[in-house]
Amino acid sequence: MKVNSSRPVQGASGAKRKGEASKASGFSPEGASSSSGSVSASALSGASAIGSVDALLALQGAGDAVTAKRQATERAFSLLDILDDLKLALLDGVLPRDTLVKLMETLQSRRDATHDPRLEAALDEVEIRAAVELAKLSA
Repeated sequence: MKVNSSRPVQGASGAKRKGEASKASGFSPEGASSSSGSVSASALSGASAIGSVDALLALQGAGDAVTAKRQATERAFSLLDILDDLKLALLDGVLPRDTLVKLMETLQSRRDATHDPRLEAALDEVEIRAAVELAKLSA
């Protein structure tokens, strides 16, 4: 195949005329642009500021959800540890009052809404049972 061309080779973007180069959008200092250019630039910066505030608020909300989940997990593990200590004490044949008191304090002090009715019912049953056992020990 033979190519006959007398035109010079141009870049991929093509050649620009002088009038098109001055109209091209790009970065220019604030003082160098006309008054209509500065208005549109300030309008754009205002919109980006609102977008960045929304992004920050979304990140803070995500952090709160992660923190809440971490705290709920820590609470669950501490409750399980106390119940495990109580189980081991019962297997040894004793019912330690201090473990029951710690269980009641943990259940009452950090009671979060779990939005799960079955979990809430289970926590209520544990709390009632611990209160009954404490009442038996104090009588």
